[in-house]
Amino acid sequence: MNVFPLFFNLTGKVVVVVGGGTVAERKVRLLLRAGARVTVVAPEQTPWLRASAQAGALTSLFSSFVADHIRHAWLVIAATGRREINRSVAQAAEALHLPCNVVDDGELSTVQVPAMVDRSPLMIAISFAGSAPVLARRVREWIESELPESLGQLAGLLARRRAEIKQAFPEPHTRRQFFDSVLDSPIPDLFAQGKPEQAQTAFETALKEEVPPQTIVVTILPIADLDAVDLLTLRALRKLNQADWVLYLPLILPAILEKARRDARLMPLDQGGVVLQETLLNRDFWAPLCRSWSPGERIVITWKASWPVQPLLDLLRHHGVQGELA
Repeated sequence: MNVFPLFFNLTGKVVVVVGGGTVAERKVRLLLRAGARVTVVAPEQTPWLRASAQAGALTSLFSSFVADHIRHAWLVIAATGRREINRSVAQAAEALHLPCNVVDDGELSTVQVPAMVDRSPLMIAISFAGSAPVLARRVREWIESELPESLGQLAGLLARRRAEIKQAFPEPHTRRQFFDSVLDSPIPDLFAQGKPEQAQTAFETALKEEVPPQTIVVTILPIADLDAVDLLTLRALRKLNQADWVLYLPLILPAILEKARRDARLMPLDQGGVVLQETLLNRDFWAPLCRSWSPGERIVITWKASWPVQPLLDLLRHHGVQGELA
């Protein structure tokens, strides 16, 4: 990972855009949608930029760039189309420790403006660190085709009702279970079908329903010896994303472990780097682990595809824990 992904809250923040052409205009339109206070610096500016300044939507400075223009900025964007000027902007920003994006110039940029999929309040950003903008656009088009526009309505509903959801389901495990049940219910389809009122009614019903008794959910995934991340099934990926614990064999690909939920507990199933099947099928090995799991937690155990699963399921059952193979 050669760049760090970060979403920037620019509401009410000063952003300086150096450049007044059509490229600068596109950046300004995005920044205004994000709530930024935009200042455009350029001797010549497009009719839309001039009109927007006259309407009070932004500030226009019809002059050549000087470093003092960015002294109070939170973000700087250079979009002049002239590399020598863009370099001066980037150098001035660096001297003030300000993030700077130079359009179509990853070398001069300290931050990148990614390709975006907007399903507000859900935002998805795609970046190749400025090295492959056309590929980033293709990836964005693919994601756009996969995600319905109505997803934003669902995300908005969940965001608006967040406090009520937290009050109804104070425990993190039960809250995640509620979110999963909503996403697996007809509610997303109702939004997609243009029936927001029915979706809202279904959500109200779900919010009032009692949470079923919590149990420990253990899933065995035969993925420890996969040769590539692409071989993960959608079901396996989902189980990793939902896991509270991931018990893994050391031979598993690190890229597969990275698919686990960020705050999941990762625990290697080895002894000094050595993995013995006989050890992992020993009752005493699993006894303390089973006692450490709490009701409602979701456990993933990675397993070799060539190893038998039923003996492990029997061991877990012996300790009062039900398992499943996925």
